[in-house]
Amino acid sequence: MNVLFFTDSGIDDTFALIYALRHPDINVIGVVAGYGNVARDRTIRNTQFVLKLLEKEDIPIISGSSRPILGDEPVFYPYVHGVEGFGTVLPEEQPEVLYNFNNIFILLTKSKEPVTIVNIGRMTSLAVAFLLHPEILSLVQNFYIMGGAFLVPGNVTPYAEANFFADPSSVSIVFNNASPLSIKLFPLNVTHQAIFTPDIINSFAHPDDPVGDFMKSTFNYYYTFYKRQRPRLRGAPLHDLVAIQAIVNPQMYRYIQRNVQVINDSALGKGITVADLRDRPNIDPGKNDFMNIAMEMDYPRFIQDVISVFQKRG
Repeated sequence: MNVLFFTDSGIDDTFALIYALRHPDINVIGVVAGYGNVARDRTIRNTQFVLKLLEKEDIPIISGSSRPILGDEPVFYPYVHGVEGFGTVLPEEQPEVLYNFNNIFILLTKSKEPVTIVNIGRMTSLAVAFLLHPEILSLVQNFYIMGGAFLVPGNVTPYAEANFFADPSSVSIVFNNASPLSIKLFPLNVTHQAIFTPDIINSFAHPDDPVGDFMKSTFNYYYTFYKRQRPRLRGAPLHDLVAIQAIVNPQMYRYIQRNVQVINDSALGKGITVADLRDRPNIDPGKNDFMNIAMEMDYPRFIQDVISVFQKRG
């Protein structure tokens, strides 16, 4: 399966990318790195670090957006992922070759197989791609998106999830332009269930595996943040890992189909996702603009699968 990543290369994004690179059924054809919890230059550098660590430097890194689509200054959250985006790990190398934004469309048109896009960072780069070449984006088979929250607390405001809060205008552009039912959305409702504990991390972070050592180091920083924020959790959710894991394990998730709106001008704040979550929702039969929203996962099988993939070498 060919996958094009849109990411901001923080800690949980990186776990997702490593999973994809080590899974035998996933072929990463490119990584679009844009701003997120840290600035774009850092996310590009972090992506390069991971690809080099896994000896996958042939995968192109594409320069994504540096700020939200309306031109606002991005807001960073260094206390979650660290000032550099990797906790205490400080990569220094920039990629020798950095591809421009147009290479998104080259990869999509040249792929001999259908491409699935995984967006686990801010939505700006994907929205810009839709605005520039909607006819090429229509070639994409599925969009797996991590973002949003429905009737559960947000993680950047009481009501909003960070990816959607950062650029709700871009979220609306993607939702309004993607093909019906091509979107599979992974909100905090399900990603908060993806709890990893130090014991789980230690089960695949072997001393003779530099990738495992790296994941252990970055996770420990991430877990320290969650221990302060949610001390009863006894672990940390790796939100972005869920979206890529679901691609090859659809049977582990329960979805509902709903229309989703992103609120940008509410008195409660911006980036709030709303949907009719009643058992019998009102659905206009003349419209087919609803998407698949993941609400539950098979957690034991999820952990078992992730451990199995992370233990693979080469």
